[in-house]
Amino acid sequence: MTSKRPPSLLLSLAREGNVRACCQLADSLMRPETPEAYRAALPWLRRAAEVEPWAAYHIGFMFDHGNGVRRSLARAIKWYTQAAKGGYDSAQLNLGIILANLPGKRRDLSRAMRLYRAAARRGNRNAMFNLGLYYEEGRGVPRSKAQAIRWYQKAAAKGHRSAKGKLRSLLLSGA
Repeated sequence: MTSKRPPSLLLSLAREGNVRACCQLADSLMRPETPEAYRAALPWLRRAAEVEPWAAYHIGFMFDHGNGVRRSLARAIKWYTQAAKGGYDSAQLNLGIILANLPGKRRDLSRAMRLYRAAARRGNRNAMFNLGLYYEEGRGVPRSKAQAIRWYQKAAAKGHRSAKGKLRSLLLSGA
């Protein structure tokens, strides 16, 4: 999200509640990738997050990684869920990763797989790779070399380097 508007006009529009302006302002504020930059962007992201999955995703990402805020998986899940419902593929992927790696009974591999599939349908190569891994390992799904190859091929076709290596390894193995 880049802005061609003069900063004063952008700030004025954001203050008026223009969602696109809020996102553009937050995007420009986050560019230095410092804790201060993320903290400055957060209010603008919050203003836009109700209607813009991109903004909700970035709030989730901040809480997931502790960028400018105290790290909180519960808050990351909340914001990623909101963005995932809006169809934001990176949120679907990241939420799936969190759910698949929660401890004990909180782990939800079936939901993670649904999220990976949704992100993969949107062309997310990392989600395609994760599907390949899960089928290769039999994690949350029955082990299937054919399905693993299928998903690694899709990810490799999108340029995922690790998928290319996994694909090569699976195709060369007799197992």
